[in-house]
Amino acid sequence: MQKRSIAHSDGVTLIENILAIAIIAIGLFSVMSVVTIVIKGNTHSKRATTATTMAQDKMEYFKTIDYSDVSGTSTVTTDYYLVAVVQNNTPGASTKTITVNVYWNPATATSSHKVELQTILAEE
Repeated sequence: MQKRSIAHSDGVTLIENILAIAIIAIGLFSVMSVVTIVIKGNTHSKRATTATTMAQDKMEYFKTIDYSDVSGTSTVTTDYYLVAVVQNNTPGASTKTITVNVYWNPATATSSHKVELQTILAEE
C-alpha cells in the first residue's frame, strides 16, 4: 500500500493571501499619510511665501512715496488680510515706524498665520 503525502501542495493558502494584502495595505496607508503631510506643508509654505511677498511689496511702496504721504492702510483679498500700521515720531523725531502684517487662513486679524515686517523711515 502506498501512502499519499499531503504535506507538499502547490499554491498559496487563504491565510497567506490575507497576510500579504494586510502588509501591502499597511505600507500604502503609511505612504498616503506622508504624502498628506507633505502636501499640507507645501500649501503652508506657498501661503507664507505669498504673504511675505505682499508685505515686502507694501514696504517697497512706502519707500517710493513721499515721506508725508506714508500712512497706515489695510487691504483685504480673498485669502489674505494686509494691515500696515504707521507710528509717527517713533523711535525719534522725524521718523516713522512701519509695521506690515499679512494674515491668512482665515484672512482676519485674529488668524494665527501671520507674517510681520517692520522698518523705520526717516525724513530726509
